[in-house]
Amino acid sequence: MFRSLLVTLLLLPASLSFMAPVNRLMKTSGLKAMEIKDQVGVLPPLGYFDPLGLIKNGPYGTPSDNFAHYRGVEVKHGRIAMAAFLGVITQELYRFEGFLSPSANLKFSDLPNGLAGLKAMPLEGFVQMAVLVGVHEVVVKQREGRQPGDFGLGYFGVSMENGSSAQKRKLNIEIQNGRLAMLGILGMMANEQITGSILPKF
Repeated sequence: MFRSLLVTLLLLPASLSFMAPVNRLMKTSGLKAMEIKDQVGVLPPLGYFDPLGLIKNGPYGTPSDNFAHYRGVEVKHGRIAMAAFLGVITQELYRFEGFLSPSANLKFSDLPNGLAGLKAMPLEGFVQMAVLVGVHEVVVKQREGRQPGDFGLGYFGVSMENGSSAQKRKLNIEIQNGRLAMLGILGMMANEQITGSILPKF
């Protein structure tokens, strides 16, 4: 109980960054010059699909502002899911040598894969993750006038002109891969809860 409460309190500053003032979040979108139906990530077969009216009636001002916010969140979640998906597969095949926590005499190989690993992780591990997430949310900012997810690192290691067809194609690839990874990691979590294994056994 104490551990859960402490982890929640440590993650609170990072989560509050999503509630930052609209002008700080939305002035960097660079999306207002185009119609929403023409934006990155609006792809067949659904195209522009907003049955709950989150874009039209969202909390960030205009539909363009709402779309920019939700698209930025989707890109970030997709990147996290891709890293998580590959991380789960990597842990099944290879474990780092040495100790995760020398003071607790806990080796990397002792930590179970998947959600079960959270129960075995020391409190200090949760603190490190909370600090890393918090620093990322505070320090890494969207570049002004660029597409959601552009934090100044380029796309796929390649510098592309903003608004070019090559940029849009690669951003659509990233969003699609992120969407698949979100479904994939959720499927792994469900499989772990149902069968006890993070990966299906063939």
